[in-house]
Amino acid sequence: MKKDGCQNAYILNDKEVYGAGVARNIEMSAKEQGLEILANEGIDPKAPNFRSLASKMKSAGADCFVFGGITANGAVQLYKDVLAANPGIKLYGPDGVAETGFTDPEEGGIPANVQQKVKLTVATLDPSEYPPDGQKFFEDYEKEYGESNPNPYAVYGYEAMDLILDTCQRLGSDCSDRQKLIDALFETKGRKSVLGTYDIDENGDTTLTDYGVYRVKNGELVFDETIKASE
Repeated sequence: MKKDGCQNAYILNDKEVYGAGVARNIEMSAKEQGLEILANEGIDPKAPNFRSLASKMKSAGADCFVFGGITANGAVQLYKDVLAANPGIKLYGPDGVAETGFTDPEEGGIPANVQQKVKLTVATLDPSEYPPDGQKFFEDYEKEYGESNPNPYAVYGYEAMDLILDTCQRLGSDCSDRQKLIDALFETKGRKSVLGTYDIDENGDTTLTDYGVYRVKNGELVFDETIKASE
């Protein structure tokens, strides 16, 4: 956001574990980078509209808006209302809305005027940014499903299952022991995969730090750039 010229940010979240957590992390990171946080408030996901919040955002002088939450919790209506009340605002979102239900108007997603304003961050990259095995995954996916631009986490889903199958093969009959499987997954080091080479850290996360920034065009996610999580 700072790179895009944001001076402040107004954050809303859907009050769920994921959404509130994302919003909290964004708030802490933004403050570290010198951005003023005007608010971090929860919404009613079932509200018919969010015009009063959008008006409040305008009164606060917000130049950037971030939502911590998922598509199903009012995201499409929220972004439409925020932009309608704040035409010059920049709109941001996490992986929770980086899917066709949010991006594609034919599936009830945001209209073209909102698409032009939105940037989304996802822990996946453009196919060309992956190692050869990763690029082959996308080639095979297109051949199998006729989809050249799958939702970003398709490659993560593939790798998650591949990691479990490889770990089970290594464990043999012990794979049926849940704790032994968990312990073995945490022991993953230097794994070469479709995503690149990674370890599993003490939190159960990969050590990969590259994130993709996506724009939305014609209802689809379009890769924009790669950033480091630390940025």
